[in-house]
Amino acid sequence: MIEKIIAKSRTTEIHGSSRTMNTAFQQSGLLADPFLMGIYARLEVETDELGKAIDRSQAESIAAEKDDVRDDAVRAVGYLVQGYLYYPKQTVRDAAGIVKKVFDKYGFSVTEESYVIESSHIVSMLGDFADPEVVAAIALLKGVDENIESLQAAEDDFETTRAKFAKDEAEQGTFASATVLKKEVVSIINDDLVQFLRTGERFQPDTYGAFARTIAEIINKNNEQVKKRLKKDKPED
Repeated sequence: MIEKIIAKSRTTEIHGSSRTMNTAFQQSGLLADPFLMGIYARLEVETDELGKAIDRSQAESIAAEKDDVRDDAVRAVGYLVQGYLYYPKQTVRDAAGIVKKVFDKYGFSVTEESYVIESSHIVSMLGDFADPEVVAAIALLKGVDENIESLQAAEDDFETTRAKFAKDEAEQGTFASATVLKKEVVSIINDDLVQFLRTGERFQPDTYGAFARTIAEIINKNNEQVKKRLKKDKPED
C-alpha cells in the first residue's frame, strides 16, 4: 500500500517530491484520466506557488545576511573613530571628536532599527560624512575613510537586494507563506492522490498499478530521508 508523505518533511523536500510526481504524471500515459487530471490540476498549481514562496523566503534570508554586513560596517566606523579619541596627538583626537559627533547623531543603535529606518539613517550619516569640515577631519584618521567606503558599499548592496525583492513582490502580488502552501500540497498528495491510487491499484491494477508504484517510490524516498534526519536530530536518552 502506498504510504502517505510525511507532513514533517521540509518545505523544500515536499516541493521537490511534488515536482517529481508532476513529472511522473506527464510520463504516465494517464493524462486523459479525469480523476487524475482533477488532482494534478490543483497539485501543479500549488507546487508552482510553493516554489515561488520558497524563492521569496530565500530572498528574505539573503536580505538579512546583507543587513548583517552593513551592521558590521556601521560598527567598524564607530569603533575605529572611538579609538582615535585616545590617540596621543591632540590634532588627531580633535579630528576624531568632529567625526564622532556626526556618528553619534545616529549611533550604534541604528543597527537595531527596521530595514527602512536603518537605511534612511545610514544614508543621512553618509551625507553628513561628506561635509567639507568632516571630510578634512576624516583625512587625519587613517582607515576611517576606508570603513566609510565599506559602509557605503554595504548600504548600496543592501538597497539593491531589497529593491529587487520588493519588485518581485509587487509583480507577484500577495501570496500565502511557504508553510501554508506546503500544508496544501501535502493535503493534495495524501488526501487525494494517495487515496485515489490506493483504490485504483486495488481495483484496476492494469490501469493504475505502474503509476501507483512510481508515486509510492517517490514518497518512500522522501520519507526515508525525513526519517533519517529526524532520527539524527532526536536527542539521546
